[in-house]
Amino acid sequence: MLSEAVRIKFSKVGSLQFISHLDLNRTMKTVMIRAGIPIKYSEGFNPHPKMVFALPLSIGAESVTELLDFKITRPMSKEELTTRLNNAFPPEMRVLDAYQPDSKFVSIRYAEYELENDDDFSVEPLEQDEIVLLKRTKSGEKMTDIKPMIHSYKKEGNKLTCVLSASPDQYLNPDYIAKVLGIADCTILRKRVLLDDGMTEFR
Repeated sequence: MLSEAVRIKFSKVGSLQFISHLDLNRTMKTVMIRAGIPIKYSEGFNPHPKMVFALPLSIGAESVTELLDFKITRPMSKEELTTRLNNAFPPEMRVLDAYQPDSKFVSIRYAEYELENDDDFSVEPLEQDEIVLLKRTKSGEKMTDIKPMIHSYKKEGNKLTCVLSASPDQYLNPDYIAKVLGIADCTILRKRVLLDDGMTEFR
């Protein structure tokens, strides 16, 4: 039975890869109302559902690991909550898990992505000691060595699985990996979010 704090893991694929994080937030608020989820609201003049997303995804990337925290005002079974949300979600969004969180989003250190391209490509550019490029940071764009932000990578055919830094001060967008490899038309899928060992899945 779920009570008070709830975390859901959900997928966002297909055409939904093109909606912004702001649009996702609006969609989720609408879904919560439509599904009849007893979500807790903020107090004040303009109350709104209290929801927190982990690692907002860039437009153009799909994900099977989107995480959302919220609170409910009465206990619900995992099955009821999942069914209600899935019935209200658009077809390309699905709840994959629902549980009581035992850790905070600040514990996330890495994210695992799968990049796939129609044509073959070389990972030689990733094998350099330094990979310096113009990267967007909190203080603006600047030349940055992204090599320390790449935990690991593995290529199989036209697919590259890579584990990249996802901490607030060292976040590496997978778009930069595609840019380094010269594969502009690749698909990007976030598969997992991980703890500081780069292997253990965050829950």
